[in-house]
Amino acid sequence: MKNKHTIPAIFVLILYSFLAVAPLIVLLLGPKLEGRPALLDISVGLGFIGLSVMTLQFVNSGRIKVLNKPFGTDLVYHYHRQIGIAAFFLVFMHPILLFILDSKYLRLLNIITAPLRAKAAVKSILLLIAVVWAAEYRQKIKISYQLWKTLHGILATMMVALALVHVFLVGNYVNLPWKKVLWIGYSALFVGMLTYTRIIYPLRLIKRSYLVKDIKKERGDVTTITLEPDHHKGFRFSPGQFTWLTAWKTPFSDTEHPFSIASSAERNDALELSIKNLGSFTEKIGSLNPGERVYVDGPYGSFNLDRFPEAERLVFIPGGIGITPIMSMIRTMADRGDQRPIILFYNNLNWETVTFREEVKNLESKLNLRTIFTIEKTTEKWKGESGFLNREILKRHIPKEWFRDGTDVFMCGPAPMMNAVENELLAIGYTQSQIHSEMYSFA
Repeated sequence: MKNKHTIPAIFVLILYSFLAVAPLIVLLLGPKLEGRPALLDISVGLGFIGLSVMTLQFVNSGRIKVLNKPFGTDLVYHYHRQIGIAAFFLVFMHPILLFILDSKYLRLLNIITAPLRAKAAVKSILLLIAVVWAAEYRQKIKISYQLWKTLHGILATMMVALALVHVFLVGNYVNLPWKKVLWIGYSALFVGMLTYTRIIYPLRLIKRSYLVKDIKKERGDVTTITLEPDHHKGFRFSPGQFTWLTAWKTPFSDTEHPFSIASSAERNDALELSIKNLGSFTEKIGSLNPGERVYVDGPYGSFNLDRFPEAERLVFIPGGIGITPIMSMIRTMADRGDQRPIILFYNNLNWETVTFREEVKNLESKLNLRTIFTIEKTTEKWKGESGFLNREILKRHIPKEWFRDGTDVFMCGPAPMMNAVENELLAIGYTQSQIHSEMYSFA
């Protein structure tokens, strides 16, 4: 995180922390009832913090650019997932501590005879379990991304709504005007974010749609679609950032998918997305027709070249389709006449599927660029590096003076590859602050 982002980041963190613990502060400042067990207050306090964090999750996932910019949307989504697990345990401890305090609370689990306030709480916790379980095990149980995304939004909305109903029906913590104002504020935030993300923002995207200009087949089962803004100026982006694409439906359908921008940031007339066939949505991309309308939400992501302008030397390490944001970087550098030295380690399964290999070699004549192709499965004719990228290959091609400050490394590819290569980079002398990677998994 660079200096210009530090102050906004600190402000956002302070504001977020205050909103997360505000219900606990209200609990501590409120009138203390005589004879009230301390364990009961602890139980309620944990539940309050868990609920406030769950409400704030709608802000985390709302893609509010002014809040996300200091960190990057990819990092915010990563945090969204981790803090969701933490909130799960905080909320779950609320009933557990009640049961430990007095076994009579177990009767509230009977959703037939229990009062409405307890029914709302039990249903909210069951929904919370479903939301967290599905998010953690979606890929193992083979739930499609789109189905999971839709269910995640519906279940999370019902969960928070029922939890807020529980708070208001219990009444003990909204019995004073200033306490009521707090919980009305959280309810308003909840409703406001739903209105913004489900109505206002989709309407804005509809007014700024894009038209398919060209479709091109690339090596490696990749399709490049060129999009042009329809009667608007489009948006400016930094090389390495990504967008969310909606095709064949409107933004109200919530059927968007994230893809890195491949084109140069110096181009204003069109936007290029290079998409590998990896699933039901991506396999249909090639069936788009010129003139067809799509919707693009962006740009997003802290993984971008312009965020680190002080870098004197650049090491790019893409794996497979991870070349997409790297192509945006080197295309942009070529258009800008940026002659900073670059070493590109391009890693692929085999030579025939190396996307953009011809263009990469051509760009060497325009840039201070040296490319090392690393191929996992080689033939007898292959004379380059083979196998997985490791410290021996890195040390063989990176000059010793590149291991000091002033060199920045950008990686994008499958998570196992990035984890392994990051360990190799750290082993040969790079620091964590020099290594930047694209967190490409949003669920």
